[in-house]
Amino acid sequence: MFVLRLAKRVLPCLALGCCLIAADSPDAPAPVDWAESLLHLPVTRWFMPWLSLPPVREAARPAATCRLAPLPPITDPEALEFEASVAPNTDGLVPAMTRALQKFEHLVSSMGGTFVLKSAYRPPAYQAHLQQVWFKWMELRNNHDPGCQELQATVRAEFTGHDLIESQKPVTSSDHTRGLAFDATVFMPPARRQMRPPSVDRLAFRAGVMRPDIVRDPVHYKLVAVRERHVPSTE
Repeated sequence: MFVLRLAKRVLPCLALGCCLIAADSPDAPAPVDWAESLLHLPVTRWFMPWLSLPPVREAARPAATCRLAPLPPITDPEALEFEASVAPNTDGLVPAMTRALQKFEHLVSSMGGTFVLKSAYRPPAYQAHLQQVWFKWMELRNNHDPGCQELQATVRAEFTGHDLIESQKPVTSSDHTRGLAFDATVFMPPARRQMRPPSVDRLAFRAGVMRPDIVRDPVHYKLVAVRERHVPSTE
């Protein structure tokens, strides 16, 4: 009895709904599939408002940051001048070092070799900057944190731009700050049957300079007459 009563109430409602659907779309073409036609009927949008909602966008992730401190800026005026300079400074060398440098370069050139001066005198503040660059690169060279990649690239550019060597830490009290040393890359031509050019170190000694640490710092030259009581100062 209950089912019959329910059918009597539902069937008129269904019939009325069909009439409304037909009236709402009198010019709609005959659908091929009844399920597809239901999705395209205007009345379907009354019961499925979620179809017109915009897609949900994911919240933007915060940018990664580096927890390491940046490279300290240069504040000393003389160090800033050296940082902007391209050519090495030889004015701060002691007279004996200047004469030895000129003689060494002349000997190398006369034997067909190449001599490229990389660095000479450095003020203490600029030497401190090189030391900071070296320590910061040791801290960042194996860092794979995404937030530190920009800082790593900046310090790498400073490290390579100053021709620093990972195996040689710039010391605080340097021969460069006293005007007693210079850095240079020297290449001699290959030996021939008729002529065997002297070695780089032999020419350096004839000019009055020497390399105190050929293995770790092969570009560093200092006066032969300068003797250190303890471990010789290099960079």
